[in-house]
Amino acid sequence: KAVVSTQSGHYGRGVQDLEARQDKCLSELELFQQRLNKIEADCCGVKAAENTSKFDLVVGCSVGSPAVYMTAIMARKVNCLIKVFSHSTNTKQVDSSITNKLLRVNKGETDYCGINLIYKDTSSPYFMACPGRQVAVSGLSNILRFIARERKYSSLYDEQDLLNAALIDEILSVVDSLERVNVSASEIGTILNTLASYLKSSSYLAGDALSIADIALCCHLTAMDSKLIPNSLRTYLSDTVKGNYEMKVLKAFLNWTPAGLVV
Repeated sequence: KAVVSTQSGHYGRGVQDLEARQDKCLSELELFQQRLNKIEADCCGVKAAENTSKFDLVVGCSVGSPAVYMTAIMARKVNCLIKVFSHSTNTKQVDSSITNKLLRVNKGETDYCGINLIYKDTSSPYFMACPGRQVAVSGLSNILRFIARERKYSSLYDEQDLLNAALIDEILSVVDSLERVNVSASEIGTILNTLASYLKSSSYLAGDALSIADIALCCHLTAMDSKLIPNSLRTYLSDTVKGNYEMKVLKAFLNWTPAGLVV
């Protein structure tokens, strides 16, 4: 029994080492792409594809909202810190472990806060860009669309590709239905099965690459009771988290471990 336990420990460490090397490779690839964009802009007169200015976003949502996990993903993508606040209207208990994980995103890698997350008594998440100068706009999908447009993340949501943008919008409208108040378990099952049908011919919801539709769904799955998630979407979440640099941050928040995913 001792031998089996030792071998199992070595195997576990080996998997963790491999996962760490994958994280490092994806991180270096992301940095390389940013440097390449800068070189093109500085030397070749080509406008950088993405907006690299400092991020400034306020997100308000209820405790446990999928928008909480969206802030972690976008903070990783933008490379900024998150600050967390609890508004006086919030009546739910704030999970300190989740707060601590949010505060650790990019800690030691950057020194500026680009996202302020405020827990409030609200049925739908909202955002404000440039706090105090714009009206709050509600809905996780709208937050993601705004970020993709403002940061020029055309790989996540390219409005010039009309067909793909229309498909993403269609999928987001289905994901949005998960935000309705008092959705029954059977209704959630129907919605999830509808979303799973988009994965029959691709690893992602809207084509062969990650989009804001995938980010929205993965945030909902992370916030959801794992018993409600079909096996096909469990596998999808695991593969999406493992295969994308910004999505790897979700590993820390999952209250269940998909097959093949070391948390």
